[in-house]
Amino acid sequence: MANIITRADVSHSADIAVLFNEYRQFYGCQADLDAARLFIQARLDEGSSVIFFARSPQGMGLGFVQLYPSFSSLRLAPIFILNDVFVTQHARCVGLGRALVQRAADYARTHGASYLVLETQKENIRAQGLYEALGFIRENKFLTYELELNSQLK
Repeated sequence: MANIITRADVSHSADIAVLFNEYRQFYGCQADLDAARLFIQARLDEGSSVIFFARSPQGMGLGFVQLYPSFSSLRLAPIFILNDVFVTQHARCVGLGRALVQRAADYARTHGASYLVLETQKENIRAQGLYEALGFIRENKFLTYELELNSQLK
């Protein structure tokens, strides 16, 4: 049976928080389910991000993708930052990540975005393969810099 992908609302906060907590741990952050829930709930309450949530037909959370709206000054157009993509370990390799990213791209396209941008770790070869298979092109014109402003927010 097919998995169900829906746009999340506040009622999905607790389910998505479990996945978001796993996602953060994947990237080396400490587990903190309460903080994950508060963060996701705030994004959905404010409408500051768009989250698509994948569930099994039985309602089990399998993955999510989170988009943040932004703008391109050079293109004079809206863009979306595909900030988070996560599929639980037991649901990988069945096309769910692909379906979530495609859903995000469709959403951005229908909302007039000029492009969708994302970043991933250099070591995340599997994700890079997925993104390139979907038509994403590795950016080589610009360098990314970060300025740590509050090291306690990790």
